[in-house]
Amino acid sequence: MDTLGERIKKLRKEKKYTQTELAGDRLTKGMLSLIENNKAQPSMESLRFLAKQLGVEVSELLDDGTLAQLRNLYTEIEEDIERRELLIDPEQVQSLSVNMIEKIEPYLAQIQGTNYEQIRLREVYYLMNRTINKAKSLEEYWKFIDQYEAIHAYSRMLRCYFYLAFAAMEQRNYQDTLAILKQGEQSIAPYELLIDPIVRLDLYYNLTVAYSAIDDIEMSERYLQKALGIAKRKHIFYRMANFYELIFIHAVANKEYDKSTQYFQKLKLLADFSEDASIARATAHCHLHYVNNVERNYSQIDQIMAEYKAVLANDHYLYDHPKFICEQMYAQFHMKNYEQALVYGKSLKIPGFIHHPIDLAMYYRFYAIRALAYYYLEDFETAKKEIIYAKNGVEDFPDTIYKQFVLNAYSEIFFD
Repeated sequence: MDTLGERIKKLRKEKKYTQTELAGDRLTKGMLSLIENNKAQPSMESLRFLAKQLGVEVSELLDDGTLAQLRNLYTEIEEDIERRELLIDPEQVQSLSVNMIEKIEPYLAQIQGTNYEQIRLREVYYLMNRTINKAKSLEEYWKFIDQYEAIHAYSRMLRCYFYLAFAAMEQRNYQDTLAILKQGEQSIAPYELLIDPIVRLDLYYNLTVAYSAIDDIEMSERYLQKALGIAKRKHIFYRMANFYELIFIHAVANKEYDKSTQYFQKLKLLADFSEDASIARATAHCHLHYVNNVERNYSQIDQIMAEYKAVLANDHYLYDHPKFICEQMYAQFHMKNYEQALVYGKSLKIPGFIHHPIDLAMYYRFYAIRALAYYYLEDFETAKKEIIYAKNGVEDFPDTIYKQFVLNAYSEIFFD
C-alpha cells in the first residue's frame, strides 16, 4: 500500500514536474525530497499547497485505501446515532456510546478532518466520550464550529451551537444557553438561505425555549411565531407538534386555559392527520395534562390511558415514561386515593434529561403531591423531607401553577 510520500512522488512524475517545480515558493526542494521519501510529514498547510500544485484534492493524497473505509464507517456511525436517539434506557444509551467510540478509535490517526465525513466522525467521537464523562471540557467542541464553517457545512455548524446550548441548559445556566443560541443565530446570518429549513426551525424552537426559561415571554412568542411560519410554509409537521405541545404547556402553566384548549385541539388534529407515533405520544400526555389541570376530571385519567395504550399497542413509552406515571399519580391524589398515589409515585425521580424550569417545576409539583399524600396519611416526617426538597427546587423558577402548588403545599405541611 502506497505511503503519502510515494503518492506525492507518483503524482509529481505523472504531471512531469521536477521537485523544484512542485516545491514552488512554499517548500524547499530538500523538504519535498524528505516528504517523498517518508522522512518528514507535511503540515496540513503544506499538504493543501501540494494538492493544489498537483491539481487534486487533499483527500486523494491522504487516501492509502482507508478513504472508502472511513466513508463506510461514517455511514455506520450515522445509523448508530439514529438508533441511539430512539433509546430511553440510560444503560442502553451508554452501551451504544461505548460501541461507537470503539468503532472510531482505530481510525483516529487517519481522520484528518479535511472533509465533512471526517469532521463528523471526530465530532461523534467527542460527543460519545462526553456522554460517558460529563466533566469533559467543552473548549475542544467549539473547534468543530470553525471546521464546519470552513467547508460551508452551515447547518451542521448550527447544530454544534445547539449542543453547546443544551450543555449550558443541563447546568441550568439559562442566560448562557440563550447567549450561545444568539451567537449561533448571528454566525449563520450571512448564510441564512443556505441553511436547511428544518435546522433553522430548530434554531427558532431552541430560542423559544431559551427565552421562556428566563421568563421573557415577549421574545419567546416572537420566535415562536417565526418558527410556526416556517413550519407551515415548509410543511414540517413533526416540529409543529413540538411547538403546539410547548405552547400548550406554557398556557396551562400560566392559567391561559382558552389558549391551552386551542392548542390541544390543534395537536389532536395533527396527530390524526400525521399518524405519527411520536406525535401520538405527545398528544397522549397533553390530553392527560389537560384533563387533570383544565377540566379537572380526574376519574377519566385511567380510561384515557387505556385508550391510548390500545392505539399505541406495545409502546412501552406510555408505561415507562415518568410524565405518564406523574399524571396518573396526580389524578389519584385529587380523588383522595393517597395510598394509590404513592404506589404510582413512590420511586419517582426527576429524569436526568429534564432541564427547563417549567418542566422541572412540573416534576417538583409531584414531589409536593407525594409530600401531601404522606402528610394526609400522617407520615409527617417523610412529608416534611419531600416538601422541603420540592420548595428548594422551585424557588428560583418563574411563577407557574406548578410552583404555586409546591409553595401552597409547603405552607399547609408546615404552618396549618
